[in-house]
Amino acid sequence: MTTAEPDHNSRETPRLTLWPHRSLSPRAFKIMMMVLGGMMLSMGLVFFLIGAWPVIGFMGLEIAVLWMAFKLNYKAAKRRENLSATSTTFRIERVSPEGQTEVDELPSPWLKARLEPNTPPEDNLRVQQKLIVSSHGKQAEVGSFLHASEKQDLLPEIEDMLKRVQR
Repeated sequence: MTTAEPDHNSRETPRLTLWPHRSLSPRAFKIMMMVLGGMMLSMGLVFFLIGAWPVIGFMGLEIAVLWMAFKLNYKAAKRRENLSATSTTFRIERVSPEGQTEVDELPSPWLKARLEPNTPPEDNLRVQQKLIVSSHGKQAEVGSFLHASEKQDLLPEIEDMLKRVQR
């Protein structure tokens, strides 16, 4: 899965764009909802024919709740983080699903990137691994929406990005 997209056209200012992964495409979502709707309708008709007609309403409610949950998930997928580095500044631009932008700027000459905790947490623990960039007491988290394995893949890319501007 691609979570980072380097901008190869910009040699002076390395850039990365991060976004959350969504495995279900909009087309597959429509197909899934049609299949589930058909199944619920056929089961609802069986219940209707045996006299349990209120079940149809609850099945319709289940489909509506499922549809709303997926729509909220797709809205959350519009989240982005744009990373850029110059010889003086490392910029993290966070774009929310609503389009609001928040910017963190850190001095890049002595900036270091690390994972906290250093090793990936065990599956049974509720510890979330973080990708942190820090320098001179300032720090910021990068890619909070990414999975731990994606953060491990992203760390070398950020380190390479910083090495190129710190030369």
